[in-house]
Amino acid sequence: MGGGDSKQTTTTNSAPWPGAQPALNTALSGAQKLYDKGVGAQVYSGSTVVPWADETTDAMGGIEQMSRSNLSGRGLSGQYQNVINNGGFNSSQLDALKNTRNLANSTYSVSPELQAVLDQTGAQVANQVNLGASAAGRYGGGLHQGAVAKNVGEITNNAVLSDYQNFQGRRDAANNSLFGMGQQGFGNLGTAYTGMQAPAQDLMTVGSMEEDLKTRNMNDKLRIFSEQQNLPWENVSRLNAIASGAGSLGGTTRQTQPGQNPFLTALGYGATGAGLLGGFL
Repeated sequence: MGGGDSKQTTTTNSAPWPGAQPALNTALSGAQKLYDKGVGAQVYSGSTVVPWADETTDAMGGIEQMSRSNLSGRGLSGQYQNVINNGGFNSSQLDALKNTRNLANSTYSVSPELQAVLDQTGAQVANQVNLGASAAGRYGGGLHQGAVAKNVGEITNNAVLSDYQNFQGRRDAANNSLFGMGQQGFGNLGTAYTGMQAPAQDLMTVGSMEEDLKTRNMNDKLRIFSEQQNLPWENVSRLNAIASGAGSLGGTTRQTQPGQNPFLTALGYGATGAGLLGGFL
């Protein structure tokens, strides 16, 4: 017993959903126009490097001028060179060094100034003794002469001893100072050498700034070249992405399956019954 349709057909359609097709067509058309015009693949070929400010260039010029005026023996570098040539001392320090060296290497002697003081003091002491001896009626005698010699001698010896001890202290201090001045001169050599380098260091600073600007300009040229090479390919990728995305939208599907037997449907089996009893019908 047969009857009715024996199959059901479902059709698959890969076309986008009709409601979306106008928007997709507009998008694809717009993307194609933008691609054809090269929009998005155009490279900004102007420089993006910020140039030196006027204040910076003025400062750089001032540093360069000052540096060249004090370079290669000119200006301060010449003075520093003289210090180096003199063992680390300037002219005033050399004078002090000479005086200190002379004192440190000297021997003791009664100075003319001290001798004048001793003579004056001795005369005053002798007068006092003379007055005393005259009052006692002993002027010109042996006791009188001994008293004069004794008093004048004591004062002279004490003064000379004190002066000698002071001299020894000054000479010891001079030797210590001479040693310290030698150390100072050695340190001054390094300071002078550093000072001589300062103008050159300033010039190097200006040169480094110029090199930095040139490097940034070169990197900017490389940026332009790189974008000119890569952006067109990126634009192709964008167009391809838009087209690929549009191709996956919408669509309908139609399939073909066996239909229901009217007899079985009437008996209440429906499609399930057709599957169960298909071998007997």
